[in-house]
Amino acid sequence: MSEIAWSAVGKESRVQPVRILDIGCGTGNLMVDLVNRFARLGGAVVPIGIEVSEALSKKANSRFRSLGGEVIFANALDGTVRSDIGTVDLIIMNSFLEHEAKPRVLLENLTPVLASDGAIAIKVPNFASWNRVARGAKWCGFRYPDHVNYFSPRTLKLLAEVSGYRMEPQHITDRLPFSDNMYAVLRIK
Repeated sequence: MSEIAWSAVGKESRVQPVRILDIGCGTGNLMVDLVNRFARLGGAVVPIGIEVSEALSKKANSRFRSLGGEVIFANALDGTVRSDIGTVDLIIMNSFLEHEAKPRVLLENLTPVLASDGAIAIKVPNFASWNRVARGAKWCGFRYPDHVNYFSPRTLKLLAEVSGYRMEPQHITDRLPFSDNMYAVLRIK
């Protein structure tokens, strides 16, 4: 996910820190990794998170504050409307969107939050994977009642389009047919 994040915001040297919003940030492990990776590449990150678990949000907030950021304790829909308009360079939904009951509403709520050249990096289970077909009901991506949405490359692209985004062309490694996961980058149309 960190390679997708870096490519989504561009590899050029930036004067201003990259503002990254991690929706469903948990304890903040992914964001801390991104902050460290960006630093090694000469970049800086302002970490922002949204987390629905009070215990996890407190732990992540402690970590993010030490890095100059913060965590919003809220569900994704409420947390996004509390974010500053046009200030986020990158939004990460790493193993999150399959949990969101209203993915279209969430994506629409994110449009004003993103900077004009911002991006959304997504990782979700790949419903079109050969493993899902072969394993049927025993596929590891089925996690009831946690997962309320299932996406294939085609349906994720359709969701992006009806929500006002364009999905950047996926490289074959972003949607390998034998992988249980897929990756995508969305940008505002």
